[in-house]
Amino acid sequence: MYTTAFILAMLVLFSSCNGNQKGKVVVGRLHPTEENIPVITGMRYVLREDTSGAQIKLVDEKNFFKAEVFSIGAYEGEQHEMLGNISDIAMGTNTLLYIDGENGEARVYDQLGALKQVVGAPSVAPGEFSYLEAVAITRDDSKFFVADQSGNRIQIFQRQGNAYEFFDTFSMPHDFLASDICVIKDHLYLHGYSESLDHVIHKVTHAGKYILSFGQPYLSDVPFIKSIISDDGSLVCSETSGTVLYANQTVPILKAYDEVGTLRWQVKFADHVQMYLPEGKNEGGRTSLAYPPQLPGESSYLFLIADPVSNSFIISHTTLGPDEEKTAELVRHYFSIPVESGHGTYLGKHYLGVEEWGRFRHPSPDQHPPLLRIASLNKNYVYAIRNSPFPVIGIFKRELLFLQ
Repeated sequence: MYTTAFILAMLVLFSSCNGNQKGKVVVGRLHPTEENIPVITGMRYVLREDTSGAQIKLVDEKNFFKAEVFSIGAYEGEQHEMLGNISDIAMGTNTLLYIDGENGEARVYDQLGALKQVVGAPSVAPGEFSYLEAVAITRDDSKFFVADQSGNRIQIFQRQGNAYEFFDTFSMPHDFLASDICVIKDHLYLHGYSESLDHVIHKVTHAGKYILSFGQPYLSDVPFIKSIISDDGSLVCSETSGTVLYANQTVPILKAYDEVGTLRWQVKFADHVQMYLPEGKNEGGRTSLAYPPQLPGESSYLFLIADPVSNSFIISHTTLGPDEEKTAELVRHYFSIPVESGHGTYLGKHYLGVEEWGRFRHPSPDQHPPLLRIASLNKNYVYAIRNSPFPVIGIFKRELLFLQ
């Protein structure tokens, strides 16, 4: 779902007590630059990590697993029982889709996790997969779409009776690779930076006919920096309200657009301490961007999902807690933002484990594996991905997770 930029050069050593690197760098320009961080003055569009007064809260992690009704994935078993790299999941009305970047396939489940079909295989032929990025499904479960960067293509699968069959494929319009995809009725919205169009969101029909592009890319006078940071983003669609929500991973700002690309609202996180990326030169003298390790107090990884039941977006990000004797706890924060107003609330946080000397260590064996993130939901269930000690998609009763 996210295009991860490779580490091109480690340019700078950092020293910081509070985790904020700004002003501590020895060489290079820091990103995001100030010109990329919009000024938001309306306090209703500034989200704080405070549940006081909230009408709904997320249950704490100790009770979260009491709501689990089923899980997909096994440590050892038959091929169809084990999960590889969970590239992305998507939920229609009654269909759960999971694309496996390790095994090069899409798996189709019902909403309770019963496997119905395995689609595709590792290859570059039509109906097969090579470099999976994202998956999206129509609300009526009639079609699903897979973004495969190998061949720069979107593959379309259509339901025929009780199974999906390969229907068609199209290449991305203009000069970009799709790293995320979502659906609103008869149109797809693709994320990826196009240098020729100078936008990051692209609207096409289900058949791939280009309609329009919108969404400001990352601002930089260096083409490489502009391209690589602009590509590192994600989007999600609310079909109910015809809204596309976009986030760039380097700039902790959410931007909501209507179907023709008009900005509806934008939101920032007041307690999000951004990781800064230093710009410099590699050994060959070319411009490069370093991705330093996350420091205590810093936040990263904005994940976006749509909740059709409450007509809202649910957003999460991870913060590395205060440094204590070379260990720091990882905490995932959750927010809910109504699509129409953009006036969000804080749902709560989950403890994920600790970061110890640069290595992630999950809780002890007598505890549940850490919850990585909520990835999708419908009116009955919540679907959460956890990768430790092996990949699992957990299915939870919605009514037991969100407390009124």
